[in-house]
Amino acid sequence: MASLYFVIYGALSILRHLTFHSFGPDLGLFDQIFWNTTQGRPWESTMSQAQPVPHSYFNDHFSPVYLLLMPFYLVFPHPQTLLVLQTLALAIGAVPIYLLARDKFNPGFIRLAWVAVYFLFLPLAFINLFDFHELAFAVLPLGLALYFLERGQPGWFLLSLLATFLVKEELPLVGLGFGVYILLQQRDLKLGLGVLAASGLAFFAIVRLIIPAFGGGTPYAYFTARYAQLGNSPQQIVRTVLTNPRKLAETLFQVQKFKFLLGIFGPVLGLTVFSGFGIVLVLPTLAILLLSNYAPQFAFTSHYSAPLIALVVGTSIVGLARLRPVLHGPLTAAVLVSSLAFSFAVGDLPFSRHFDPHMFQTEPRYVAFIPSLARIPPSASVSAEDNLTPHLSHRRFIYDMEFEGPQHAEFLALDVASLARNPQAFRQQIETFVSQGYRVIATGDGLAILQRQ
Repeated sequence: MASLYFVIYGALSILRHLTFHSFGPDLGLFDQIFWNTTQGRPWESTMSQAQPVPHSYFNDHFSPVYLLLMPFYLVFPHPQTLLVLQTLALAIGAVPIYLLARDKFNPGFIRLAWVAVYFLFLPLAFINLFDFHELAFAVLPLGLALYFLERGQPGWFLLSLLATFLVKEELPLVGLGFGVYILLQQRDLKLGLGVLAASGLAFFAIVRLIIPAFGGGTPYAYFTARYAQLGNSPQQIVRTVLTNPRKLAETLFQVQKFKFLLGIFGPVLGLTVFSGFGIVLVLPTLAILLLSNYAPQFAFTSHYSAPLIALVVGTSIVGLARLRPVLHGPLTAAVLVSSLAFSFAVGDLPFSRHFDPHMFQTEPRYVAFIPSLARIPPSASVSAEDNLTPHLSHRRFIYDMEFEGPQHAEFLALDVASLARNPQAFRQQIETFVSQGYRVIATGDGLAILQRQ
């Protein structure tokens, strides 16, 4: 199943990019920082956080996991490499799910059914077909952390949890959930307190020391900016949550957030609640997502819910194992049916209603226009529309037109698709840039390249 998933979604991810359906944020952005690193400018970006000046990506997010991916990119320095590596990480994320099911259930249908549930889990396919994101690489180590913890192997557990911390700066907060779980469920005071202390210190060291160091002392504001209604620092956010129930209720009780919870826990029939204190493992990630005012964070169609994949499916297995053995088979079958139903109704698998085959087909106008992109010199600065940016990202100065504007770039790559396919608005856009000192050097069907005179 993992191999089949890897082949299908690896191909679909590459096709989505090659047919001009990938975006500047984030495939173009990540391809630029990897390419810049190969050119002796480690992790430099001109698109991250819409900062149109060369700066370290690690001033925005702390993701040392990229160091493990860099050797593969050096061999094949293209966006497709990142997409294949992401697909591979999600495919082998099923391994700890299977190992956990193997430990909890008798041989046969149940073990493999839970692997199928993993691949049907709503966020998985959406993450795979939404460019490239670091959080996809948290699925495997989180699954391994839960597996080794349940097996009573603290050394391998700690190694897996540490690997998770290297994916993104907020993931040490997930470690707090593991620490509480160890204290309450396993009654291991030494290990539990150690994990709590190490996770808290890691989080504050990353956001207070490491990330600012990459920005010359600039405070880390990205994480708190999305929780402004609760406070402008982690301490203020925690204080508001604990002392202002009205503000907390206003933040949490939203229709879209209830839909998100239904999409996350509905496919597994809420079996996490039967996992004893296992529910505390998902609480930090849920808090990160549900306390945010940024809509994509509480949508299972985005990459932000990636940590929940291993944690929700894993704790569902633990919850089911705590029930009477006679219920294991029927409930597993029910979960499989539920997962299929959710995936068909709102998922992004090839058989689902949401799946759009056109996202993997090239419009004829792009086919005719591709040779014109070669007229832009490799060393020139470019501001490009969203879906053209990933095809021009092998340069030091690349900007996303939607978020950063033209930035006086030497070349502009325009696409009528960015203007809701409004030809009149597209012509007006070109005329505006011409009046600002640009000249048209190539045109196509709703496409144009302009050069600054």
